[in-house]
Amino acid sequence: MAEIKTSDLVQECMQLAQAEIEQSMLKSTLFHNWEHTKNVFQSATLIAENTPNISEREMELLQIATLFHDITANEEHKDHEIKGAEYAETFLISKNVNQEDIELVKRLVLVTKLDNPPTDVLEQIIKDADLSHIGNNKYLTGPFINLYKELSVRRDVTPKEWIDECIVFFNEYPYYTYYAKKELNKGKEKNKLKLELLLQMDINNIEELIAQIKVLSDKPKKTKKKKGSATKKDKPDKGVETMFRVALRNHTTLSKIADDKANTLISVNAIIISIVLSALFPKLDNNPYLLMPALILLAFSVLTIIISIISTIPRTTHGVVSKDDVNNKRGNLIFFGNFHQMRQDDFEWGMGELMKDKDYLYKSLMRDLYFLGKVLKKKYTFLRYGYFSFVTGLILSIVVFVIKLMESY
Repeated sequence: MAEIKTSDLVQECMQLAQAEIEQSMLKSTLFHNWEHTKNVFQSATLIAENTPNISEREMELLQIATLFHDITANEEHKDHEIKGAEYAETFLISKNVNQEDIELVKRLVLVTKLDNPPTDVLEQIIKDADLSHIGNNKYLTGPFINLYKELSVRRDVTPKEWIDECIVFFNEYPYYTYYAKKELNKGKEKNKLKLELLLQMDINNIEELIAQIKVLSDKPKKTKKKKGSATKKDKPDKGVETMFRVALRNHTTLSKIADDKANTLISVNAIIISIVLSALFPKLDNNPYLLMPALILLAFSVLTIIISIISTIPRTTHGVVSKDDVNNKRGNLIFFGNFHQMRQDDFEWGMGELMKDKDYLYKSLMRDLYFLGKVLKKKYTFLRYGYFSFVTGLILSIVVFVIKLMESY
């Protein structure tokens, strides 16, 4: 086991769990063995270390729960979590652990039962740790085939049925913690893809299954990379970055064009209004037929100015992206309207998380592009209304002017 600092109580629980699991092991116990418990212990510790606000006490109780979660799995295949919780309670009582801590350990052991959804962060951690093997790059050659061999002793299941069960399992049980999603989801998706490939193959027995897994698991030989040449992995990234750069620049240019057009409409109609008020209205006493066209032109010019101003009104959001939003890859820290009310240290932390996670960074750029498009839709819609208003006012005022002029003769 990798070197992990643990308390004396955790050490005692570890010795007890190892002795109990190894003593109850059968020849067919290839998955629910001490190796699996060690892996869950290490995974839970790692996830907890990368999860904010986990206290030393919670870490200790979480580690204890991992050591007891499968301690009776080889004796009680069904509902062994209940037996494990009872086993943990008996041992912890003998060590004078307070009842509140015992109840927490029992709750964490019981939540590892597949059908029990987690209700808090500690339960999420132990659930993710218990299923960390499905995101491992050695899943097919280790846990997958070992668990199949272990289960086939207790019930009849063909390789095809087992593969199908695993695919359903992958779909039904997600990772919950931010760390597990970030570090294990990619491996989980790759393993699921390999399972789907296996399902399409003609596999009738375990020997054929192992052979096909070996074919899928064999890595191609590495070829020497020419100096100065880009790898295949690099090329899509550059293309994606260029796409974002061009799209964002185009959106910004379109936004500027819309603002310029709105300013032109405002300026032209302001001039029209000033001419109507200063030059036309004083002549209405001698030319009453000009009143109606002048009022129509004035009204539509004012309406056009109002619509044009609406199209350029800036809008921001509440200005705060919480740590929970960042951990769950929500929100967009790239746009100032989302962070203008955040504290500086929270913003710097969020940007650090954003820069560490390429997927989150690209999602933020996509959101920025999306909401720029929403803003452009609003600008150009009101701009369209503004032009309609301006043209309608001109045409209507000219038509009315002609009609009134003809009536005056």
